[in-house]
Amino acid sequence: MAEVRKSARQVAARKRARTQAAEFRAREDRLEQLAADYFVAADVLDEIDERAEQEIRAVRERAAAERAATTVELDAVTQTMLSLGVSRKEVADRLGIAIRDVRKGPASPRESTSTDEQDAQARERHDGEHG
Repeated sequence: MAEVRKSARQVAARKRARTQAAEFRAREDRLEQLAADYFVAADVLDEIDERAEQEIRAVRERAAAERAATTVELDAVTQTMLSLGVSRKEVADRLGIAIRDVRKGPASPRESTSTDEQDAQARERHDGEHG
């Protein structure tokens, strides 16, 4: 009878061991699946970040192009003001900007004004000679 008890205990012990092993394997399978789910989600996050970076770059490029166009427009306005004989300081004061933001024109306003006056005087003399 001693052997029967021993083998009954062994059968019961193996049954418990199999049950625990099955629970352990099920738990490990679940953990492995959760880890796989985590890595899939992490990859999706990386893709989202990459798309966001691409969109940010595109927006920055569009903004830079718009800024460049508007800067050209601003410069044209200040150059027109300068061409009317206004000093850079006066343009800056009038617009509420720093003098350094008022770019110098191709020729100073005084030079263009004196050249225009000289041209007008020369035309008057020329017209007077023929008249």
